[in-house]
Order: sequence, then structure tokens, then C-alpha cells
Amino acid sequence: MGVAVTQTQAKRNLESVMKPIKFVLLAVGALCAIAIFLPFLKVGPISASFWELREAKAAPTFIALLGSLGLAVVSGLGVAKGRFTRGMAAGTAVLGLVIAAITILQFTPEAPFAKVAGTGAKILLVGGLLGFVASIVGLIKPDRATA
Repeated sequence: MGVAVTQTQAKRNLESVMKPIKFVLLAVGALCAIAIFLPFLKVGPISASFWELREAKAAPTFIALLGSLGLAVVSGLGVAKGRFTRGMAAGTAVLGLVIAAITILQFTPEAPFAKVAGTGAKILLVGGLLGFVASIVGLIKPDRATA
């Protein structure tokens, strides 16, 4: 009897740790959306945001913006519903990878990420990867319906 109580209590403790994932993803999505408007490239005194670079290449800018907003919307839906399902976690994992991939693909060997990336690019890359990792945690242990 004591083992069953201990396992049930441990399960409840684990579930209470996993529930904040939807809030983390909501914050990451909002932060990535804001990062679109922060300096993306910085070469000497010249800097340009991802939003300003849309005139040269519009598709990556809008993909990153829509991915960030999508991450925030799916996470916000999880907050509104009170549970974050595996389907939501899978969707946010894909969105996190898209954000990170789009960010890193904007740099070339002639202009490497480490030398010319601005604050916005760094936030987008870290945010996309953090969104992916948090989503994997949500996939492994989704929120359960409350009884």
C-alpha cells in the first residue's frame, strides 16, 4: 500500500512540474516575435532588423514571424484550454525548429553567424531551440485533463 501511495504522489509531483511548459512556450513565441524587430545583422556601426531585411528577402522574414506567432497562438490555446496535448506539443516542436532553421540559414560562410549576428538573430536562434526542447518535454509528458 505504501508503494502505491508513493508512486501516485511521485506522478502528481512530476505532472505539476510539466504543466508550466505551455507558459514557457507562450513566452518564447512572444519573445521570438519581438526579436524580428531587433537588430538581426550587425556589421560595424551598421545594423538591420529581420523586418528591415524583408525588402531583400521577404519569405524568410514572414516565415519566422508566422512561426513565432504560431508558437505563441498554439501555446496560448493550451493556456486557455487548461491543457497542452501531444498534438500541440508536436506542432510547437516543428515551429521551434522552423524558427531556428530560418534564422541560421540567413547566414553564409562569408558572413558567419558568430561574427555578424545581432541581438535579434541570437534571440531567434535560442528561442527556436528552446521552443523545440520545451515541446519535446511536452510530447513526453503532456498535461492531463483535470478531473
